[in-house]
Amino acid sequence: MRRSKTRAQLIEELAKPWLRSVEAYEAYEAPPGVLELDSNENFVVDEGWARSLLLRAAGGVDPRRYPPPYGREAAEAISRHLGVDVDEVAVSNGSDEFVDLAFKAFTQPGDEVVVVEPTFELYGLVARAAGVRVRAALVEEDFSLSPRRVVEASRGAKLVFVCSPNNPTGRHYGLSELRELVEGCRCLVVLDEAYVDFADHDALKLALDYENALVLRSFSKVAGLAGLRLGYAVGRAEVLRVLKRVDLPFRVNSVAQRAASLLLEEWGVVRRFIEEVKAERAWLLERLSALPGVKPYPSQANFVLARVVKRGLTSGSVRSALLARGIAVRDRGHLPLLENCLRITVGPREANERLVEALREVVEGA
Repeated sequence: MRRSKTRAQLIEELAKPWLRSVEAYEAYEAPPGVLELDSNENFVVDEGWARSLLLRAAGGVDPRRYPPPYGREAAEAISRHLGVDVDEVAVSNGSDEFVDLAFKAFTQPGDEVVVVEPTFELYGLVARAAGVRVRAALVEEDFSLSPRRVVEASRGAKLVFVCSPNNPTGRHYGLSELRELVEGCRCLVVLDEAYVDFADHDALKLALDYENALVLRSFSKVAGLAGLRLGYAVGRAEVLRVLKRVDLPFRVNSVAQRAASLLLEEWGVVRRFIEEVKAERAWLLERLSALPGVKPYPSQANFVLARVVKRGLTSGSVRSALLARGIAVRDRGHLPLLENCLRITVGPREANERLVEALREVVEGA
């Protein structure tokens, strides 16, 4: 006798076919009491200032009312801050959300996109969830960008994703290289600048000069507001109009929008945090360079990539040894070109000192 399907089996069959082989992203959460240098959160930002900002933002809105549609309050504040037209700014719950919106607006199952790798793994995860195939365009061995390679890979693709400064290498690509890439691609080029406030230049001009470029940014890293989830996109109005067709009007809550307005009014405070991150990054790079068996790479983000080069050690074993000492870092050794590499968030001086000493114990004790 034929058995009827369970409800669980039925739900699985009702899902989009390509989702049956897709695993949900499992966000790592460090155990309580662990020094978290693995998620690129900005703990250089003063907690008291961040809490005060949030409380002032919450106190200035009426929770009974819907938020300004499409993040209008935050978009207006950002447009004033950047000196661009408000129609050239869109706001979302973190810049990650624009990655999802780009797939919804510009791709359909079976399409292809290009991802410059190694990089942020979210692009590939969202692509697979959308039933879209990914073509990898590898950077050079020194992590520099090859615009020609990306342009060649983009033939017939709908989207190209470039993270700069790149997560996890920390490499920031030159404006001329990015311009060559945008000019050569016949599709939308998404320039993820989540870490650009820690760098020495940006590509905002490209998003305003070219119809096929879109810049993504975030307040999570620069302002220490990862828990608030607020990001934005800058591009030509015609690009943002397409994204708006797949967006939801009340996606960004009132408190987040008001917080954006307040922090941009206090940008001088944020700039001091940025300069402190840069100073700590330089300090950390210098100390890591002095450790035997560790090779750090230059960075223009709020993290440092370091390769474990001592015989008998791997990025996985070093990560585990650090975790046993109460410090979490991110193992990136499974990504292309990043064998035995760790990504380490730049923290306040006390955190950085603790990391360096623990890492010294691990490599010298091996």
